[in-house]
Amino acid sequence: MSNENHISFEFNAPYHTLNEITDATQYVWIVFHGYAQLSKYFITKFSELDGQKNFIICPQGLSKFYQKGFSGRVGATWMTKDDRLTDIENQKTYLEAIVENYDLENLLKHKKLIYFGFSQGVSTMCRIAAHLKLPFHKMILWAGSIPPELEAKDFEFQEPKDITYYSGTKDPFFKEGMDTALIKQAEDVFGTTPKAVWFEGVHEVKPDLILKILDS
Repeated sequence: MSNENHISFEFNAPYHTLNEITDATQYVWIVFHGYAQLSKYFITKFSELDGQKNFIICPQGLSKFYQKGFSGRVGATWMTKDDRLTDIENQKTYLEAIVENYDLENLLKHKKLIYFGFSQGVSTMCRIAAHLKLPFHKMILWAGSIPPELEAKDFEFQEPKDITYYSGTKDPFFKEGMDTALIKQAEDVFGTTPKAVWFEGVHEVKPDLILKILDS
C-alpha cells in the first residue's frame, strides 16, 4: 500500500499589482480571481479605479492548467478536492509572503484595506482574511460562498464589518434559496448582515460596479 507524504521547499509564484503605493494612496485592495482565471487578466477589471488613490494586489491560484486539451488558454485554480488542506496551507504561506513584502501591517495604519473575491476566490479570500487578521475597511463577496469551516471567532479581531454580496440575476450557478443561506451564514460568521447587490448579468465581474464600491 502506498503512503502519502509531504515535503516543504521554496516555491516561486507570481502575483500582479496595479498602480503604485504612495503617500496619496488611500486604499489597498487584495483581489482574488475565480476558477480558470489568471491574475494578469483579472486585475484589469480594476483599472478604472483612481490610480492615485488605489493600489491593487492580485494573487494567483498556485495551480495552473490548460482550459481545453493540451494547449491554448491557461487558467489557474485555488484548489481541488484532492489534498485540499495542503493547498489551503500553501495559500496562507503565499499570502503571508505578499503581506510581508509590502509590510501591510504597518501600511494599513495609514491606508484602508479592501478584500475582493470572485467565485472560487471568495472562499480563498475569507480563509486568508481569517488567517491574516488584518483590519479591513470592506469585504466584497462576488458570486461566491463562505467556507463552511469558518466561525464567528475567526473574525473577532475586527468590529464593525462592512460586507457586501454581489450576484448576477442570470448567474447559472445561482440556485433558489442560496441568497438566504449565504446571508444567514454571513451573519453567523461576520456578526453582521451583508448588503446585497443584484445586477443584470451572469457569472461575471462588472467593472462599472467596482467603481461604486467606494461610494457605498
